[in-house]
Amino acid sequence: MHPRISMITVEELLGVPPGYPPWRVADMARRARALPTWLSTAYARGIPLSPAAQEVLDREWRRVETLHGIAEAMAAAHRVTVLKGVRIAGHLPKGMLRQSGDVDLVAADEEALWRCVQDLIERFDAVPQGVSVMTGTDTHYGVALKWPASEAFLDKPMGADVTTCAFAGNFAGVPIRTAPLDDDDLCSIFAVAEERFQRKYRLKDLLDLLVLAEVAEDRFGGELLTLIPRYAKEVCLAPELLQLIGKADAWVPVSPLWEAIAAALQPVAQDEKAARKGGGRVMHRLEFGLPISSITSTAGIAERIERGGGDLLKTPIGTCLLVDSPVVDADELAAALEFLRRGGPAAVICPGGAA
Repeated sequence: MHPRISMITVEELLGVPPGYPPWRVADMARRARALPTWLSTAYARGIPLSPAAQEVLDREWRRVETLHGIAEAMAAAHRVTVLKGVRIAGHLPKGMLRQSGDVDLVAADEEALWRCVQDLIERFDAVPQGVSVMTGTDTHYGVALKWPASEAFLDKPMGADVTTCAFAGNFAGVPIRTAPLDDDDLCSIFAVAEERFQRKYRLKDLLDLLVLAEVAEDRFGGELLTLIPRYAKEVCLAPELLQLIGKADAWVPVSPLWEAIAAALQPVAQDEKAARKGGGRVMHRLEFGLPISSITSTAGIAERIERGGGDLLKTPIGTCLLVDSPVVDADELAAALEFLRRGGPAAVICPGGAA
């Protein structure tokens, strides 16, 4: 077994040199976007915190606890599954904070998605940032929402991402995979790996991987040597998981079992890269839905409206202009608003977002 995750693991992942004073470690953690997590480990080890630092830590704990409560409330009220957050945080050593930017929720279907989104809007006055529409052999939706943190001028806004697919892929070789894996811990491993399609891996991702690797090894033992490559092939994430393991291992050595898993992932990753380049996969098209009107659909699902110059999507939370890029030309936006003013939404072409 590799060393158990401890209060110094964050400093190992930061690459802190021996004898570094706490203020310099704090600066390293800040640059790695992991300051609150490091502060929690410093507090747990008895390192004195200034009142300002203690306030930052206390606010972050309240934020995380609030987000966890929201995730649990949404899962109880709607047919949605929570990805990552609460599950991973529960595996950390007592007193170690897992930072959280938002809540990741996977809805069982489109109607469940809109009900969950409407609930978030009503409870927290959440503001939809946009609607992602993914069309192909079927149609999937994603809605990102934001609302103020308790300290609105200092802290990142609270947020939730609600989608109808567990893994959205990259729309350039990695397809949408709809359902989460049956096991929460194994699903979380691949949900962390999937983050690479959005950004480079951060310290938080490496810590998540190490924690989940330890838990999974305790639960499944040598069975992981078969399970992980099989699931990696199933969800098309062998290259990303291999990269994630390698980056974590560079700072905190993984166990011999996970070294063997990484070796077993090599051929799977090569096959996956070849499949992405082969062009044989059916890919969804991604469109961005820019909110432009409070006109809503009463059907419980989204309705697409064909319009020259850019279709509209009338949803239960408002109407969006569908574009291929988040950057919208002012004339294009003005034309869409004029279309709405003239009563365009009455001309619904088809439900469900399919053209």
